[in-house]
Amino acid sequence: METKICTKCGKNLPITEYYTIKSKYAKTYTYNYCRKCHYEKMTKHTAHKWRKDNPKRWSKDVQKAQQAMFGRDRKGVYLLVTTKGLYVGSTDKYEHRIKQHRNSDFGGNMKHKGAFVIYAILLEEIDSKRKRLQREKYWIAKLRPRLNIVYNPDYQKTYLGGYEKK
Repeated sequence: METKICTKCGKNLPITEYYTIKSKYAKTYTYNYCRKCHYEKMTKHTAHKWRKDNPKRWSKDVQKAQQAMFGRDRKGVYLLVTTKGLYVGSTDKYEHRIKQHRNSDFGGNMKHKGAFVIYAILLEEIDSKRKRLQREKYWIAKLRPRLNIVYNPDYQKTYLGGYEKK
């Protein structure tokens, strides 16, 4: 078994205890210090120290990353198929919103209504907020989803005094 001496801790360890990198030119390079020393030197505590020393820069970096992530997200009207029926909604952050519906800690999730999301579909991709809300109303009127409060018969009987929409 091949071994190597770590330049940082001085231990003679097997080569499997070192990071090995393969370049795109099929050359391999093995670090001079072991994985444990690499972790101590390069990773979490170094990042934590940098965030502590540069809070404004870190905050800006986080905001920039979030904006980039949400900028890539799709905008539109979506349909959730759940165990209790359909739900139609609109959002400017589709993937993020679907995760919220599936998250049990989020107050507006489907589990809050006693339903579990089976799958989600983006019905229409629309950039304009006004058009998104108009199309959401259109899809609610067309599909009459049970989990949207407007067309939920239980809600109408309880809160609207027995009045049901036709």
